[in-house]
Amino acid sequence: MLSAKCPGQDRRNWKPEDIFEHQCPHCQTAVEFWKTDARVKCPQCGEQIMNPRFNLGCALWCAYADQCVGDISRIFTERPEALRDRLELEVRRYFIGESERFKFTLEAATIASRLLELEKEGDPIVVIAAVLLHDSGYADCKEAQKEEAERRFCIRQKSVELAGKIMKGLKMPRPVQDKVKKLIASNGETAEADVNTALFLDIIKLADAKLAAARGDLPPREKEKLLKNLRRESSRRLAGSIL
Repeated sequence: MLSAKCPGQDRRNWKPEDIFEHQCPHCQTAVEFWKTDARVKCPQCGEQIMNPRFNLGCALWCAYADQCVGDISRIFTERPEALRDRLELEVRRYFIGESERFKFTLEAATIASRLLELEKEGDPIVVIAAVLLHDSGYADCKEAQKEEAERRFCIRQKSVELAGKIMKGLKMPRPVQDKVKKLIASNGETAEADVNTALFLDIIKLADAKLAAARGDLPPREKEKLLKNLRRESSRRLAGSIL
């Protein structure tokens, strides 16, 4: 019986550039990466450094990935934060000069990762991608429209466009792209009461509330109202630990 082996992961087919060095952003030490490394621990400062060239797209969704690339496939299936890191790297460029807005996106992504550890019914790929990409059009639209409703609509439409571009570049499967774009376009405002929609809405509300609490701007009454309006029990449990 032949064993499946992706040519891209067979080291006999590797090129010299598939093993390279990248400067640690924390201490500037040169860190060696193999192209199959998702992260590497810096030997100097001990920080975990993300591989800037890492892109094993098929391992994220292929049913045979474990046969093909072994343990590396579990990075995606068991640790959705690997997908989060890749998307964060791609979307960061659209928030240049928008540090506060990007801070919200990162907070929401952190909450999404924690919530998905509690919530087993959601689709981590769809939810994390939607959270990271849902505001990517903000910079292009914040000054383009004077009315708030028009601005929000512009952000959604532009974010859908940019999300499609980013996900296509990462070779994410079309069904996943479609679900993510649909969720961003509706911003959760849909009659379809599926788990991903509920999680997406709860994550955005929790991120808003956590940042408000950090500013001292979340009175008890507002917190109580938030807890009542969260759609998933897992979201309410998480809210109790972060607010």
